[in-house]
Amino acid sequence: MTIPLSPDQLLELGYELFLTHAAEQLPAEDIVDITLEFETRGAVESCSPSADWVNEIGLFSASEWVEIWVGLLDHQDEFSVIYAKIILPVTGELDRGHIRWKPAS
Repeated sequence: MTIPLSPDQLLELGYELFLTHAAEQLPAEDIVDITLEFETRGAVESCSPSADWVNEIGLFSASEWVEIWVGLLDHQDEFSVIYAKIILPVTGELDRGHIRWKPAS
């Protein structure tokens, strides 16, 4: 049995996955925004996975997965832009994870 990663480890893993693929998946304008604003407004947060991930990963137990959002916050510390939603198993197995990228504007 594989040991679950800590919440902080999962956030770090999700963010690294985002950084690895963002330049290939997001328009140049979004990359500029992320680069310029992430230090002051950026956020990487986790939550329980929404049920609609079943389309990508099939039936799953929410306790065995985490959903990670990467984006920019507004002045009320709420996401104003979400660049990616990532679902990872709590064991951190990247080959089982999926990313939904912000649609091009």
